[in-house]
Amino acid sequence: MQESPALIDPHRPWILDRRDDPSTMNWIQTLFNPMGQSSKLHFSRAWTFMFMGRVLLYLVPTFVVAVLGIAGLKTDTLSNPVNLGPVPVPAMLLPFMLFVLLTEYTSFAAHMRRLAEAGRSTLLAGIILLPLILGMLAFAGGTAMGNAQHEAAVAKAALEKEIAADPVRAAAAKAEAEAKAKANPKAQKPQQRSGPPEAPKTARETAISTGMGMAVPIWLLASFGAMLWTLLYVARMPNGGVGEFSTGSHIPENEALRRPYETA
Repeated sequence: MQESPALIDPHRPWILDRRDDPSTMNWIQTLFNPMGQSSKLHFSRAWTFMFMGRVLLYLVPTFVVAVLGIAGLKTDTLSNPVNLGPVPVPAMLLPFMLFVLLTEYTSFAAHMRRLAEAGRSTLLAGIILLPLILGMLAFAGGTAMGNAQHEAAVAKAALEKEIAADPVRAAAAKAEAEAKAKANPKAQKPQQRSGPPEAPKTARETAISTGMGMAVPIWLLASFGAMLWTLLYVARMPNGGVGEFSTGSHIPENEALRRPYETA
């Protein structure tokens, strides 16, 4: 009677390819050395760590601060912005942003290793950097737009101040506003803000807020697309590049090493 093969990992009997043995995984090499190779399971473990790290570092501080606020505790210190380079980040999300920047590189390295092991072009790993690149381009365009908006607002305020200082021009502007109101009585009047007026934003604040407003949605959408590519393509590539695309480690090593033209 033929003996059944020994289990690679008794705790994970579904692992049938010895290259996926978790005990042989080197986390430092998998995450930081883009020049090596990683099997399917080693890559999946690294990617899961990076994904869950981002999710937890965002959701946990946000939830804790929300609960503390509901309980009546002051959370100003955690919500106050901290400068991370040119970008202000809420203090509670500073670890999240640092982890995101770190995992942009580690994800790129892990994808390069996986593509190399499967015999695919490592240039495809550049897809992982597209969300960051697109987000940076959107941020640059948004800051330029924010600067233009701030300059227009400053010019408008200066013109209004100049008109207010001239009684004749002020009276003419008032008469013109009254004439427009009579011509269009259904037009909504601007609502008066209650409380003291807000301090005007500086050029830097306007530029950064506009830039972040454009960069974050683009980065999120592009990251979602890159995640789908990872899950549906990179993480399903067979070890050695030979075999069917599938999840898990159910392709035996001898089958993965077989040439496509060879039969069982």
